[in-house]
Amino acid sequence: MLGSAVKSLSADGLIAPEVTIGWGETSAAALSATSAAIRLFALPSGRVGPALSGSEAWVTSSAENGAAAPSLAALGSLSANAILAPSPSAARAVESDPGLAARAADEPFVALRFGCDDPPHDPATDPALPTSYSAATPDGKLECRRTLARRCSLALGPRTLLLSTAPLRAERSGEAILAALSRLDGYDVAVAIPSSGDANLVDRAQVLAIEHPGRIAVVAEDDPAEERRIRAASDAILLGEADDRTGRAAGTALLYGTLPIAVESGAARDYLVDYDPRSATGSAILFERPGAFEIESAIRRAIALRSDANLWSALVKSLFASAPRWASTAAIVEEVCAAYDLPAA
Repeated sequence: MLGSAVKSLSADGLIAPEVTIGWGETSAAALSATSAAIRLFALPSGRVGPALSGSEAWVTSSAENGAAAPSLAALGSLSANAILAPSPSAARAVESDPGLAARAADEPFVALRFGCDDPPHDPATDPALPTSYSAATPDGKLECRRTLARRCSLALGPRTLLLSTAPLRAERSGEAILAALSRLDGYDVAVAIPSSGDANLVDRAQVLAIEHPGRIAVVAEDDPAEERRIRAASDAILLGEADDRTGRAAGTALLYGTLPIAVESGAARDYLVDYDPRSATGSAILFERPGAFEIESAIRRAIALRSDANLWSALVKSLFASAPRWASTAAIVEEVCAAYDLPAA
């Protein structure tokens, strides 16, 4: 349907773009139908979908005048001048997919960091937050922190690390995260766990919350905006995905001045720098593999950072500055388009 719409609009002269960006695999047929001189095919998830079934491939080849392709990603690559991937790790993984073997030999994979500041993901304008804040006016983050602490009955001192987790899921190290959290007795840390993860893991997190009142809380996410409120209140967020190809979760954390604690692989290895207190450089705390001891050690590093007020204040400012923004992404896309001697879209 999308491809047919593009064909109709082009035939009627209603659109005549010089550059077209196909966003995601579902845009593949439309990308092949556009009359643009430059066609860029973006894979925002950094992954390739499943192969088309026999009937799907037949429909696609009929609609595209015989241009058969084993998958939508393959169809998009056949129509594109370049393929955009959200990280070098994603570009390498997608490039090795056998379904893309038929693309032109000179068709490049362009790895660029996608922005994360699409609305409403900006603490300066996010309407869901108790108080807005920014790099220039960071005090609002403290109010968000106090609000979450009151609502969840978390005991916070002035230097307590308020740690949140991504939704607990088995495929994203949920077991290891729970094991690490159970070992944090005696440390100055409070933990907020969203309730939208796997049911069995969330149930076990509820038990931990009962065993550690004031230190661990499971936050109900009835409101879709709750995830942003938790992120805004948190000093750090624990991310357990070992095959993250987009860096989206870490990028949005940086936008809110929240320190990512992530596995040193995939997009995290591509874009995040492990914090070094001696040089006061870095944008995250990275750990080698998603095991309970490695996660515990990473959390303890964050606790030590939070206990130093001067070091922490400077770190938070640097997090805002390192956040990925769409303006930077667009500038790189313009450079790609300029290589074809045509203006950007």
